[in-house]
Amino acid sequence: MWSALAFALLAAAPAPADAPADVALRKVVADYVGLYRHETLPEWRKLFLASFSVASTNPDGSVRLRNLDEFYTAQEKYLASGKAIREVLENVVVERRGRLASVWADFVLTEEGETSRGKLCLLLIEEKGAWRIQALIFGYAAAD
Repeated sequence: MWSALAFALLAAAPAPADAPADVALRKVVADYVGLYRHETLPEWRKLFLASFSVASTNPDGSVRLRNLDEFYTAQEKYLASGKAIREVLENVVVERRGRLASVWADFVLTEEGETSRGKLCLLLIEEKGAWRIQALIFGYAAAD
């Protein structure tokens, strides 16, 4: 007879890597940086739930909190600047537990040849068969 612990461990085990949900989840993560361009920003916005929230650290130790509209408007202005801007993710770790997932990664933001680094975490939820981003937390690495 299975114990409650065995069931809990089975339920917590990540799904097989080739599961269709994992493919769709990896696509959202790829689109998070791939669609992050002025031309495709309206498509990028569709990755997020309406209730999305973002928290980022500030150099003074405080935290900045924004909702989807505030965050999107800031990204729209930033990308409309015409500067050469590109973000890539490195050391990506995706963990899926049923219809919930977290993504931890190092990000590298390049603006006009200047590079900034930091860490981010995306929290995603599967809604009606589609993965959507519910939350983002991030912080830039301290300058050396």
